[in-house]
Amino acid sequence: MGSSITGPSLEGGLWAGIVIAAVIVVLRIYAKCLIKRFRADDVLMLLSLLLAIASMVLLTLSVKHGFGGNLALVRAHDRMLVLKYVSIQIATVTFSTTSARTSFILYILGLLGTKKTYLFLLWAVLLIQLGGNIASAILPLSICRDASILWDPTVKTTCGDASVIVPFAYFSNSFNSAADLFLAVFSAWVFWSLNLKTSMKLTLIALLSLGLIAMVASVIKTTKLKDVPSPTNLGTDGSLQLIAWGYVELIIIMSTSSIPCLRPLIVSSIRKISSGGMSRSYELSGGRSNKFSSHSNQNGGLFSSHSNRNHGFRKTPDPENDSIERILNTSNNISANGEHELSEVPYNRGQVIHKQIDIHITSAGSEDDH
Repeated sequence: MGSSITGPSLEGGLWAGIVIAAVIVVLRIYAKCLIKRFRADDVLMLLSLLLAIASMVLLTLSVKHGFGGNLALVRAHDRMLVLKYVSIQIATVTFSTTSARTSFILYILGLLGTKKTYLFLLWAVLLIQLGGNIASAILPLSICRDASILWDPTVKTTCGDASVIVPFAYFSNSFNSAADLFLAVFSAWVFWSLNLKTSMKLTLIALLSLGLIAMVASVIKTTKLKDVPSPTNLGTDGSLQLIAWGYVELIIIMSTSSIPCLRPLIVSSIRKISSGGMSRSYELSGGRSNKFSSHSNQNGGLFSSHSNRNHGFRKTPDPENDSIERILNTSNNISANGEHELSEVPYNRGQVIHKQIDIHITSAGSEDDH
């Protein structure tokens, strides 16, 4: 991201990224509800999405008042608003990213079972990044009795030792970078060990490897911490790149962490499409009804007449509606299973002739009327 990027262009690009991530997260929630496994990791991801949207609203307000340009050239009131929105925004983006990363770790923990070494390692990463990021987000806003000093230079208040803020921010962001790298590699190993098709494994691993981009974004963001804007440190672009790379990291973590959860939804959709395709191809070909007709002709022709009248309703059962088809029409279900089972059906001539006679009587009556 070069210095040629302006506030409005950054805003538009990030909104597009957030919308894509939001769609993925919503599909994730739907997929988990579909299989009735909506859990703590999904709650955290939903929280991350809400915080991300709130952060983008703050970014939009910041751009409206001049964010992305030289804040020294902006009116004092607008400059104060930009500094205020950016200060709050840094905290909300940090919370959102932390929530998304924690959600992914909890999701991986659920796949590992009782492997204590890996469980301990993941819990350590989770707790360290959680504690470090919470402190990193809250510390700048709480170091002074009146937080408005961060954007209003006229405020008089007392502050703690502000020299600890930047070193602690470097530590927490450096750990985040290492955590993103670890999770990208470790999750790839976890999914490779699962009982999935090789093509599915490779697809998931390729998508999860995008987490390496999140690590790169975190590293770049860490190098820009010195550009955090304040009344005494406006900078030439108002910390544009710091904010931009923070959002890039957030969007990638939200998206890549949610994609593996979409598998139940994808599998369900493929099954429905396949089932619909099988039904349509059967109705067009009529192959099964021909077999049934040929066999029934050998049994006296009555099954042939009955099957010819109803072969349009005879189709390969839909896996989702199979039980309904069995309840509604047992004979149809038996005949659909093949010729062998059809030959085992007791031949009750009286019952079959009775049904057939009813149909022919109606037909004969119609012909007499004519």
